[in-house]
Amino acid sequence: MARTSTAPNPLPFDPEFYFGMVAENLLRSFGDRALYYADEALAKMRQIGDDDGFDMWLSIHEHLTQQAAERLPGDRMMQGQIIH
Repeated sequence: MARTSTAPNPLPFDPEFYFGMVAENLLRSFGDRALYYADEALAKMRQIGDDDGFDMWLSIHEHLTQQAAERLPGDRMMQGQIIH
């Protein structure tokens, strides 16, 4: 008698969700240095020719940049500070 699978269909995988989690954890653990580490990872992936690794770190870097920008105080210009 043939056995049939009763497992539900797998949910679609969204790597962007996980890249966002990685970025959040890197920022929490390393603060501003997280962007530096992501830059280093991008350079290494490019150097060794790992296109998949490069794409992964590029997405993590994008999340890092977005999350870091969201953490900046929004009223810096109102405090008399000028950012060049």
